[in-house]
Amino acid sequence: MILLCCGQISAKHFDALLLLALQLDKSGHPVAIDDRFLPENVTKQNKYEMAPFLADFADIAPKSVVLIGAETISTEVQTILGTMHLGEDIPIWVLGQFSQHQDAISARNKIAYATGREPKLLDLSNPQRPSLMEGAIAPQLTEIGDSPLQAEGKAVRVLVYIPCEDIEEQDTTLSDLCVVNYSPNIHLQILTNSKGKDLIRRSRHGSLSVFSYAELPPTELLHYFDVLVFLGANVPGERMAALALDAMGAGKVVIDCTTSSGFSAVGAPVLKGPEHVAALPGYLQETVSQNRMEIGRRTQQSAWLHPFDITGLERELQLERPAALEPASDPQTVFFPTNGNGMGHAQRCALIGEAMQTEHARRFAAFPSCVEMLRNRGFSCVPMVPRSADHSVEYAADLVNYLRLRSTLRPGDQLVFDGGYVFDSVYRLISRLQNPAIWIRRGLWRPGQINPIALERERAFSKVIVPTEAFAELNTDYSSGDHIHKVGPIVQQKEIAPEQSQNLRERLSAQFDRKIDTLVVTMLGGGVASERTAQTQFLCSLLERRVNCLHLVVAWPNAVVPSGLYGWHNSRVIHTERTLDLCQAADLTISATGYNSFHELIYAQVPAILIPQSAPYLDDQERRARAAFERGLAGFVQEAELMSLEREVTAFLDNGKSDAVRQALRAVTLPEPGNHAAAKLIEQGSVR
Repeated sequence: MILLCCGQISAKHFDALLLLALQLDKSGHPVAIDDRFLPENVTKQNKYEMAPFLADFADIAPKSVVLIGAETISTEVQTILGTMHLGEDIPIWVLGQFSQHQDAISARNKIAYATGREPKLLDLSNPQRPSLMEGAIAPQLTEIGDSPLQAEGKAVRVLVYIPCEDIEEQDTTLSDLCVVNYSPNIHLQILTNSKGKDLIRRSRHGSLSVFSYAELPPTELLHYFDVLVFLGANVPGERMAALALDAMGAGKVVIDCTTSSGFSAVGAPVLKGPEHVAALPGYLQETVSQNRMEIGRRTQQSAWLHPFDITGLERELQLERPAALEPASDPQTVFFPTNGNGMGHAQRCALIGEAMQTEHARRFAAFPSCVEMLRNRGFSCVPMVPRSADHSVEYAADLVNYLRLRSTLRPGDQLVFDGGYVFDSVYRLISRLQNPAIWIRRGLWRPGQINPIALERERAFSKVIVPTEAFAELNTDYSSGDHIHKVGPIVQQKEIAPEQSQNLRERLSAQFDRKIDTLVVTMLGGGVASERTAQTQFLCSLLERRVNCLHLVVAWPNAVVPSGLYGWHNSRVIHTERTLDLCQAADLTISATGYNSFHELIYAQVPAILIPQSAPYLDDQERRARAAFERGLAGFVQEAELMSLEREVTAFLDNGKSDAVRQALRAVTLPEPGNHAAAKLIEQGSVR
């Protein structure tokens, strides 16, 4: 274990410390950061990056200590070092930019006084050590590969760094860059800070693919491009210098279009790009595109680059690199469904998992509301932490889940995510591990949900599986490409014979000690997305008048169940996973119109009244309900129309509408379910 420290407790020093930690971790070294070096007001970006490394010193057993930024070591840091009481066999390495020999002596003396030990010193400003950026706190490092790490084929992924100031002042810069996007062989992406990304999103160029460099560290951003272009005045800070070096070591093409030729001036193996952005598209096509692999090979062979190779620092600090982790001999598929407001995502993944034929293990990373259901279906589960109002920051739970997923996934394992929004934990983990990753993305989004921000993290996945809707007008293409795979509706199909339905009704009669002439099932959701108390209470009141009627109100795990529901004679609140059996045995089902419940009812030919939920972050349940209603396949009631609900219940139970709907359901032609098609796509894996 390498214990990393920095000369000052500040945001700048801590960020440099994280850059070093990430680089060492990428090379396989176990790394820890003493939590006493944590500055105030840490950014969200830094919290995700530091999460795997930050620890209490009492829990760290270091084999060596590395301190960076020693030229400006503070009294506070000296005090921390003095409390460590390191053993004599643990070397202390002091790294810094020492402009004079006396500065190095002073730093060494301060640390020797604090620790009672003579530290070992490494001067990063040594004339024999080249520098890409003056004043960098962290050692400037890269890992030089054996061959260029570039995507094969004609298409070239180009990442262009633009300072925020240029975006604010020069709209023509973006306009000129947009020309690049019209080339069939170039995939353009922009890199800027968070403010610059927001400016682009609100501009007429909002459809551009944009990274904020707060999204991913350089070691992970590296996987998203083949060519890296720098615009602006000079080398734009320590993080971007680290990204440039990582790109060179990976054999990618780095193009210097800075006005000061900041990269070229120090001798870095980069191409000097055109001064005017308008000339960049032609330069990429004519000079770079056809020669990028050869340029990458020559970059990796550069004599200037080799002093930056991390193997040199490993020798100087006497660090023994651990053996690289081999891909698991028994790779597993890990499903991670979004929690949602019920269990829809988990149920969908379970259906696909059950359809898979592979011998490899299938397991889940799932939220508490889904764990019991999944384990009952034979899947092992790693419990995830749900978001809570009690957390100090909204992403606190996702930070924990990032660590849990990180410890669950091994090299060669496959991650399958099901949800509308790709969590930071998932996005960062895929980007870091480069494991095969698949996104199951249900559609029918509301108009306000369809935007580049919602879809931009698609770039982390090598496959996107889109379960379609039962009716063609409900299907919309949100993105395109060879990685998009449409399958039929993912739906549970479980047809029970009439005698089985009768047996179920008899068991219910015995359980509730009453005669049942009419059985009604209500499943309007958990009360988290939309308040459904009024509708449920109204149904309880309506069905209370019926003799020998049993009204079952299905409550999902974590559902909000009003206490007033327990006071009715005919109505009972139940917790069950066998809702489809109940619906097929019932005379009438009243249901919300989520993807799973809707398709189960349609495919099982269950007469139902649909009451869509309307929360703005849900899919467009009203469109789904209307599509069935207009075909005569279901009743449809808006959530506020209680009188209409009464008329519909009467029509279904007393006026023959249940039989008419059932007959229409038998006659309709529905798409082939996509359970097995989705399972096959996952079994085929994904090649990054």
